[in-house]
Amino acid sequence: MLYYLYDIRPFVLLRADILMWAETNFVGSIIKLRTGIPFYTQAADGNSSIYTPAAPIVTYAISWLIGQPTSIVAWRVIQLAFAVGAAGLATDCCRRLYRFAYPEHRLPFPKTWFVFVFVVMVLAVTMPRANRFIHCLHADSLALLISLFSFWTMLLYLKSPGLGRILLMAICPAIGFLTKQYLLGWGAVMFAFLVLQQPRNIKHVAIFVAMSSGFVAMAIGLCYALWGDAFLFWTFEIMGGPRKSLSLMGANNIALARIIDHVMRAWFEIGVGIVGGWLILRGNNIRRLGPLYGAWVVLISIEAFTTGAGWDVLYHFGPGITIGTVWLFAALPPVWPWAPKSGERGFSQPAYWLRSLAAVAGVVSVFVAFHVVPTGNSNDHRYWHEHYSWQDINRYVAEIEHEFEGLPVDKVLLDVGNWIYLQHSVVAKDRAIPLSDQPPSNIYENFEGFVERIQDKTYAKILVSNFHSKNFLYDRQGYGWSKASGVRDALQKHYREDHVIAAPEGGEPYPPMIRHTWPVSVFVPITDADAP
Repeated sequence: MLYYLYDIRPFVLLRADILMWAETNFVGSIIKLRTGIPFYTQAADGNSSIYTPAAPIVTYAISWLIGQPTSIVAWRVIQLAFAVGAAGLATDCCRRLYRFAYPEHRLPFPKTWFVFVFVVMVLAVTMPRANRFIHCLHADSLALLISLFSFWTMLLYLKSPGLGRILLMAICPAIGFLTKQYLLGWGAVMFAFLVLQQPRNIKHVAIFVAMSSGFVAMAIGLCYALWGDAFLFWTFEIMGGPRKSLSLMGANNIALARIIDHVMRAWFEIGVGIVGGWLILRGNNIRRLGPLYGAWVVLISIEAFTTGAGWDVLYHFGPGITIGTVWLFAALPPVWPWAPKSGERGFSQPAYWLRSLAAVAGVVSVFVAFHVVPTGNSNDHRYWHEHYSWQDINRYVAEIEHEFEGLPVDKVLLDVGNWIYLQHSVVAKDRAIPLSDQPPSNIYENFEGFVERIQDKTYAKILVSNFHSKNFLYDRQGYGWSKASGVRDALQKHYREDHVIAAPEGGEPYPPMIRHTWPVSVFVPITDADAP
């Protein structure tokens, strides 16, 4: 855990919002909150998020309360705080699940055990693949906290079924939706739990369905009342379209091949929960806790399905794998090799030490499955040396900032990153991430406004990453897009590449990564003086 904090510290302290694609929209959304501009604006503006609004709103509210309303570093620390809160909830879930499973078992050192469990849960919520973006300005950290809260409400219902507990459960899918759309799946998870738990209690199931559906409808209705069709465009049309269809293969849909690939790659992490279920669901526990475990299987299945929308999105498994860890560590106390009783002699001592070694090996196996063990392999997630030259990263950021000097901030377009606009409370249009989110849903027409602004030479400078690559965010024809957006051609016709800001040293980044550190081409308008 301490190594993780050491490893992640320079990323959290980076003043530029370039760690991953969602950071630009996250900061842009907070600028909108600060300036009173609607959270979701028309599609042609190209500056809204495809995620629902809770994470930026809650983050900004907390940062305002602690007196850091414009600090990107503070916002990242808040995301880590959400993750620690999720670890705390996971620890309490583990304690409650253990008491359900083993009411007769007395835990010898309960405080010590659950401190140990909390440390394990911190490692689970920060694992570098399934919870990859916990330290970033993204919805994942709050989504993890909401997911653990949802599981916690199910444990409350299991202890004392009643309408009040159903109400608490029914709120969760709506809160989840407001955080990240796929958390609507908690409605299906809880439905499966209630049906399996009390198949004859149709009343409770019907009440849950009615109330949870009502809360979700209210959440969508509130967002629509605030932001209208723009909300539906960014959060449903962009996140829907071809991505809702299922096929064997394909670039912009739910692909069965990707689902299988992701399940296989995350199998060891998922296996932690499978082992936990195998240990705990014995005897009367199969009847008592089987429905709750069945709900976990539904959750993992939903997460696996949603990973089929794109390659390398193992981070969708984060909540399910963390809850799987709860199952394992709730199952361990009865089989854990506690201190031998006084007076035991003979063969009991070798047996005790063998069990102790097996317990240590099991815990180490969990840590290895989570990929949290430091290594000297520079290709791994927990490389114990730095992947980057931080001096060169700071040089890169400073050179980008230098391009804004002496010019109105709104006359310089930076494709990715809002940290400079944040300092001046400017909501910039034509952002690369919101525009590039649209072609996977076969939407290209909203590039036209940006192309017209290029033709009119609206910007004194345009800074774009990876211009000489197929992975040029504004125009990725041949890299997953069916046609060109027109941005590349317009830039070449109406602007000239004045110079290039070199990418930082270190080659291709490794997780935990800085995603957007490509070479930045600085374009300025072509003038009469440039004519041959």
